[in-house]
Amino acid sequence: MSLTDFIQNYRKNKRILFTTPSHGQGNFVVPECRKMLGKKFYTCDFSEIEGFDNLSNPTGILDAIQNGSAYLYGAKAAFYLTNGSTSGIIAAMYSVLCRNDKVLIARNCHKSVYNGLVLTGAVPVWIMPKYNHEWGIYETIDLDYLEEILSRNSDIKAFIMTNPTYEGVMTDIYRVSAICKKYNVFLIVDEAHGALWNFHKSLGTPSLVQGADIVVQSLHKTAGALNPSSILLLNKDCVIPKERIQEALNLITTTSPSYPMLLNIDSTINYLDSDEGWQKLVDLTKNVNRFIRAIKSIPNIQVYQYNNDITKILIKITNMSGFELSDILFSKFGIEDECANEKSVLFITGLGTDKFKLKKLEKALDKISLSNIMITEEKTKESPIVNIEPRVRYTPNAVWGRAFREVEVKFAMSRVSMELICDYPPGIPVLIPGEVIKKEHIEYLINKKQTIKVLL
Repeated sequence: MSLTDFIQNYRKNKRILFTTPSHGQGNFVVPECRKMLGKKFYTCDFSEIEGFDNLSNPTGILDAIQNGSAYLYGAKAAFYLTNGSTSGIIAAMYSVLCRNDKVLIARNCHKSVYNGLVLTGAVPVWIMPKYNHEWGIYETIDLDYLEEILSRNSDIKAFIMTNPTYEGVMTDIYRVSAICKKYNVFLIVDEAHGALWNFHKSLGTPSLVQGADIVVQSLHKTAGALNPSSILLLNKDCVIPKERIQEALNLITTTSPSYPMLLNIDSTINYLDSDEGWQKLVDLTKNVNRFIRAIKSIPNIQVYQYNNDITKILIKITNMSGFELSDILFSKFGIEDECANEKSVLFITGLGTDKFKLKKLEKALDKISLSNIMITEEKTKESPIVNIEPRVRYTPNAVWGRAFREVEVKFAMSRVSMELICDYPPGIPVLIPGEVIKKEHIEYLINKKQTIKVLL
């Protein structure tokens, strides 16, 4: 039984509730909310009333639907996340790491990993992914270097990485998993942008299938769910007990989870697994591939296509910075991209992307490309590339709450940062508390901010 069926059956009882939430399943709705959301949204919003279930200790309907999803994904356990992949990443870290445990982290991980470092007290060891200067993006990690690090650090307990990357670049998780198992290291994969892979294998192979121990996916990023719908998946072969994951989630998850969000997660997964959902994915891949073929024929336009998920479309135009292209698309055509850098622009597609939206983008790019001869070299001056290898002085947990002072960025050389600095999106840290401020950091920050917090 789906959560939708469960709630619809409950409504037939017409019970009178003197419980939270106080809107009384839509008996009262703030007028502006009624206008935007309608009353029906509220009719599926419940607390843990008699006959329902508790997300922190599921034994009824929530246990049943999560077990159903675990079977569907081929996992030992599945956990619905109503406050995003961030909660899943932190819970995954909590489940395997204790204070002073070493954890290897790919530097292009999301800033939620930093939050996990503060909370667990684990010691970060960083591995830098390859950096593509031509496109201004991180690519995959060097797997030989990964093995070298693990062979030299027998006390590393877990490895955390992102797959696919924000721009859709995929790593050979089969090999990563084999390396991690060789050195008895847990593999945690932030697969936030790979939520469609389980349902259309041509987009990518799920990290869980490739041997990752814990995988976290964001259903809202490409699969059509509401923000911030996510799911955590535990590998069948992983020695971590599912109870440990539940305990970790309970530390950071509200005791009043949203039933509309849970219904939304469950319904999205059921849709993806349906014939209608399959056809929707077939249409999406067909439309995106057609779009890519079309724009590749436009002069001056390049499309990134190196081992990547095609739902992430990375584009650049000759002699035009990504920032310029982004500004023109927004100001002249009303088209907003996901993210831009000095070199390229990223467009994320998903179940809500139809052929008409793609056609509008194609026409806009065609017009911009034809006028590209007016772009001069002076307009495309480069800013410093953000690819700075970190030097850790203290763990994030060790400096949390300690005294600091603000200094001008130009005078911050060799001081210890007390700030988490990252461009958002994508939310990849440039500098985190406990790290030494280098010359490259100052070059990057000098025109972005006047002061920076440093450790006293």
